[in-house]
Amino acid sequence: MGRNWAIAIGINKYNNLQSLNYAKQDAEAMRDWFEKEAAFDRVFLFTENSPEIPASPSPIPTQPTYGNLWRFLRANFEKPLLQPGDNLWFFFAGHGRHFADQDYLMLSDSDPQGVKETAISVDYVTQRLRRSGADNVVLFLDICRDQGNRMGLGIGEQRHQGVITFYSCTANQQSWEIEELQHGSFTHTLLQGLRLQGEANCATVERLEQHLRYQVPQLNVRYGKPVQHPYLQAEPPYKMYYILLEQSATLRDVQELKLQASLAENIGDWSLAEQLWVRVLAVSRADRDALDAIKRIARRQQLSTEPVISIPELVSTPGGDRAGISESTQESQIAQQAEAHRQNLVRYKQDFTRAIEREFPLSEVTRSQLKQLQQSLQLRDDEISQIEQPIIVQKEAEYRKHQEEERIRQQQEAERLRRQQQAEQMKQQEAERLRLQQEAEYRQKSQQYEQESNASSSQQAATITTPLRISRKRFLQLAGLGGTGLVTAVVGREIFKGQSPTPEPTNQPTNHPTNQRTNEPTTISVAAPKYIPPTEGGRKALGLPLWTVQFETLTVDEKGQVVKRHPDQQAKFFKEDLGNNVTLEMVSIPAGSFKMGSPQGEKERRENEGPQRTVNVPAFFMGRFEVTQEQYQQVMGKNPSYFKEKGAKRPVEKVSWNDAMDFCKKLSQKTGRTYRLPSEAEWEYACRAGTTTPFHFGETITTELANYDGNYTYASAPKGKYRQQTTEVGSFPPNAFGLYDMHGNVWEWCADTWHDSYEGAPVDGSAWIDNSEYRCLRGGSWYYFPSFCRSAYRDFSGRAVRDLIVSYVGFRVVCAFGRTS
Repeated sequence: MGRNWAIAIGINKYNNLQSLNYAKQDAEAMRDWFEKEAAFDRVFLFTENSPEIPASPSPIPTQPTYGNLWRFLRANFEKPLLQPGDNLWFFFAGHGRHFADQDYLMLSDSDPQGVKETAISVDYVTQRLRRSGADNVVLFLDICRDQGNRMGLGIGEQRHQGVITFYSCTANQQSWEIEELQHGSFTHTLLQGLRLQGEANCATVERLEQHLRYQVPQLNVRYGKPVQHPYLQAEPPYKMYYILLEQSATLRDVQELKLQASLAENIGDWSLAEQLWVRVLAVSRADRDALDAIKRIARRQQLSTEPVISIPELVSTPGGDRAGISESTQESQIAQQAEAHRQNLVRYKQDFTRAIEREFPLSEVTRSQLKQLQQSLQLRDDEISQIEQPIIVQKEAEYRKHQEEERIRQQQEAERLRRQQQAEQMKQQEAERLRLQQEAEYRQKSQQYEQESNASSSQQAATITTPLRISRKRFLQLAGLGGTGLVTAVVGREIFKGQSPTPEPTNQPTNHPTNQRTNEPTTISVAAPKYIPPTEGGRKALGLPLWTVQFETLTVDEKGQVVKRHPDQQAKFFKEDLGNNVTLEMVSIPAGSFKMGSPQGEKERRENEGPQRTVNVPAFFMGRFEVTQEQYQQVMGKNPSYFKEKGAKRPVEKVSWNDAMDFCKKLSQKTGRTYRLPSEAEWEYACRAGTTTPFHFGETITTELANYDGNYTYASAPKGKYRQQTTEVGSFPPNAFGLYDMHGNVWEWCADTWHDSYEGAPVDGSAWIDNSEYRCLRGGSWYYFPSFCRSAYRDFSGRAVRDLIVSYVGFRVVCAFGRTS
């Protein structure tokens, strides 16, 4: 059995790069496996606090700096210390870089601005390790980690000759750390594979690669991480059949190795063949084939000047002299016949290879044709066997591998279908639970209306207390529309059809003091905005002159009382001329970063509003107001709104996500500028305008600050108006960016598809889009509770739904930011 050495390096603390959490633990866990479970002969560990390595003239420190690792590799691998049949493993967990077509390992003091001078190339590592004399050098590179993932920036595109390299992910992916396991995903799965016993063990390079390839992506999905795909580079390719764990190898593993040894013999690579047969003996010490092969190779190496292929005997005289032929002529004839015979062997191998590629196993007809070819080429049966056997074994191995991959694929597909069915069942169960809950909530709401109504409306309220039941099938149809907020409203309309209260406004007046529909100015007022028109030669954005607007904002306490006014706010905007004296005002939103989502302690917080994370948002322009009915009419030539008789300055509503996207497309075509829906991150960043409170106004809102159902309150604010309809855009005070109606009035579509949390969400302000049918809504509306209007509140609906959304969903647009001039 050969000797086994290992080097394990893990770096958590970097001087010039983002520190990691579990790279050090990964290296220590590998060290423990090398020493305690695999009984390696020597193990070298490099971490922040690992012990020194004895060396002459002085010990080598093992803190993973550039100088320490370079000195270690130079001092220990200048001359061969191992021999063929031995194994040398190298494990690295940390950051990596691909620079100038070279893969580099980033050490604790490496500088990303000086990679070539301060990092160690993987090429240099492999060159030194190969000088050790071991013919099996194995690299495990768990890199590509940054802020919870290990950063690699293209690592893995370079091929490293003469070694087996396992990469934790492809060149364009990231390798993730899992807090619950306190390990990198790749290293955790690697250790699992190395510890497997029985027929399913990972004793060979090939089986370990299969284990990592299938298990790591599943582990990442289980813990909510983006998928990463480990992969293998074996140079030369035959090394994928090498045996890593001799004590766990099976007879099947030995057969694969014997096949590769035979192939090496057939092509005359005696050195490689000998190495492979020696590895066979390391596993099966009494293997007769290996013992015979090593003797055979020794003889052939001694007689290397003799032709390897057999040559038919020349016709000789009975006395042994070749009659009438000179010695030089005899040598020439021997050479010609040897070359002809070699060419016949080559031709048969080519024809046999083509035949077996066309069909496997071979048919009787093909076998008969090959037999005729053998006879015409005058080849012996033993020569044919030497040609065919390795090819057949290789083909059988490929066939078995294909069958195994197909079996695994079918298993995964069956598991996917099982989970899909289970999810559908859970969805139906949840929908049934939600249906019953919504009925109960609406009964409670109807009772509240009954208690609060005056005598003149008591008869009307009495009819509400018996809501209509809707079928389970109808509820499931409605439940598929979107989030809790939308489902509540739509189901409510179904339950209370023909009754009051109702999401749809009526034209009948009511004496209920909080249900008076009004468009009157709010009691809380701010100074009227002042406009400064652009000057000739002044700044422009996207080719349009920039206006300046000066305005006032305010802050309220948890009771809704104004505690501070900000009279000197200022914003820049441009006007997009839509024709017929209709303009669209787009406000400049500066670049910045903010905490997206709500903190754990925020009142009426929902789990889908987290986890909070810092998002960096580039500059952009956003609609100063929600898109109005007159703007929509001017661009689309129609107005789908319910409240179209109430005024063209009200927001357009009753629009689906697809409708909003069509508007952006036509507006872009009309103006030559790129308009789109905001991402969720852009919307919340613009809504907050630098605030961290539940609303940009402060700790609460009142119906003097926004349009929502004033029968309900948030924090300690008082009840207010329930207007039962939209209001003209700009009826309430703006936020610090100069945007109006970010809370209430109508829901606003965003570009993102719905996700249940921010786990894995982009942090650059871009939209998070996959193949979901559901799109995000923000801001709340006139029909909803104040908690739904919070800056962090999220809801969703099907992107094509229009009829059931009715009068409380609209949108505003953003425009790609251009240079000012």
